[in-house]
Formats: sequence, structure tokens, C-alpha cells
Amino acid sequence: MRRSDVSFLTPAPYMRAMQSFRTSGDITADRRFAHAMGYKAQGDLSAAAELVEQALEQAPGWAAGWFALGELHESTGQREKAIGAYRRSSMLDENDAAGASARLARLGEIAADGAMSYSHVAALFDEYAPRFEQSLVGDLSYRGPALLLEALGHVRTPLAFGRALDLGCGTGLAGEVFHPLCQEIVGVDLSEAMLAQARRKGIYGDLACADVASFLEKQPAQSASLILAADVFVYLGDLTVIFQQAARVLEPGGLFAFTAQRHEGAEPFILNHDMRYAHSQAGMEVWVHASGLRLIHRNEEWARMDRGLPVPGLVAVLGR
Repeated sequence: MRRSDVSFLTPAPYMRAMQSFRTSGDITADRRFAHAMGYKAQGDLSAAAELVEQALEQAPGWAAGWFALGELHESTGQREKAIGAYRRSSMLDENDAAGASARLARLGEIAADGAMSYSHVAALFDEYAPRFEQSLVGDLSYRGPALLLEALGHVRTPLAFGRALDLGCGTGLAGEVFHPLCQEIVGVDLSEAMLAQARRKGIYGDLACADVASFLEKQPAQSASLILAADVFVYLGDLTVIFQQAARVLEPGGLFAFTAQRHEGAEPFILNHDMRYAHSQAGMEVWVHASGLRLIHRNEEWARMDRGLPVPGLVAVLGR
């Protein structure tokens, strides 16, 4: 692996999330780990791995330390050692806040679906929340809500909705765009910190901290005229339940608009190198057909940039 390829292994949100559980409970181990991260910052990954191994001799039950060691081994091309370290991390933390299962899935060791734990996603965005909008919009040129608005404009004019659900609402970027068009918007997100940012905007009738599937399952049948999912499917693999519940919750004539990361293969979804799920057209067609929804609009569009390049994506509107 080239040194220039190492950056994708350490997304900025993950590195910030690591701050919240970097202590091992052992002062000596923590000091060695701090020195290791100094070597890592300088590009000496072998020295960093050696020091993390020493730290883990002092604190063998430290899940986050094993994850960091796995990442270092993966960065230097030592696949089997990386797998072993990720497995230790996953076994030591049943909630998998570090995200070891997702790394194992990317390495082909476990199934991709469900590999990205809710605890991991919540930990990422709890730490990311204060910088989320600047990073996503300012640095990554994010335009998911604008794409949804444009797509819905191709389907219905004028745009006017009753009760809307904003899945994975985050800090409320989609809510800001759509609340003038809706009688009420209800948002859901896994991260309490993200919801706190959204709450300050005063645009949601209600906000729930839950996973998307559980949230939809609790919604009354035919209780929403619009469901929005702006870039939330990058953290979900199999969308069967989501589409089925969306069909149940939508009122007749209701619309379900979403963006997704796209891949061109035959598999319904993959866990990409950027630790996000990408979905195929074939997979989407299966989920749409099984749910009883109908595809009204679909276009291949990018919702954000990654390292200066547009990430292949799609925007779609389904109807009931």
C-alpha cells in the first residue's frame, strides 16, 4: 500500500470519535499510545504499531487500543495481523463503538450487512456534531437536500406536504430546506449530539433518538405524506425493512425521496473502501418491487465530494 493510500483508513469523523474512548485506564499504556500516535502522525507506522503493542501488554482488555493496532497493521499491508486485532477489539466491546466489525466486513471476514453498529455510528457523530455542517457542506460540497428538492420538483408542483419524516436528520440540513413546504417535520437520528444541533433550529415538530427501522416501525400506518432520507443509506446495507416500512407509513399519494451512494456491480450493496455502504440499481429495484412502492424518478447524481472527486450517487423518488 502506498503512503498516499493510508488516508482513507482514517476518516476525520472517526479520529475525532476516538478521542472519547482513548484512555485505557492504565497511565503507562496511555503514555505509550500517545507516543505511538506521534509516530503515526510522522508517518512511521511500524514504530507506532510497536508502541501500541506495548501499550496493549499493559492493558490487554482495551478495545480501542486493539482497533488502533488493527488500523496500523492494515495501513502497512499486514492483513492477517489487522484481522486478529480487529477481532480482539470486537470481542472486547460488544457494542463495537470503534467499528471493528465494519473493518472486518471490508476485509471480507464477515458479512457486510449489519457490520456497522449503531453504537459506532452514534459515537462518530456525537463527536462530529459541532463541526458537521462546516465539514460536510464547506469541505465536501454536500448537496443532498438540494438534490431531493430538485427531484421532488420533477414529480410534483407545487411542492406542499402534510406530515414529513426526516430519516437520519442529523443537524437538520434537510429540515431547513423542507420545513417551509410541510405542515410538520419529524426527525430521527442515532446521535443525541446531532439532534441537539437540530433542536436549536426550531424547525422540527418532534425529534427522536433511534435507528431508522425502529423509528418507522413505530409510526402509524398512512401517517406521512413525505419521507426524506438524505445520505443516510450510506450507513445501512440491506434496505428491505426500510422500504417496506416506508410503504406502510406513507399515505396514498405520498412520496419517499432519498439519496444513496452508488456502485455498478450486481450485489445489492457493498461496504466501500470509505467505510460507507454503496447500493446498486439492481438492489434498489428488488427492494422497490418487494415493498409495493413504485419508482417515479431516478437520476445519477453526486451528493458530496471525497478527496476532490464526486462520489458516485443517485437520487430517487418513490411513490405509494
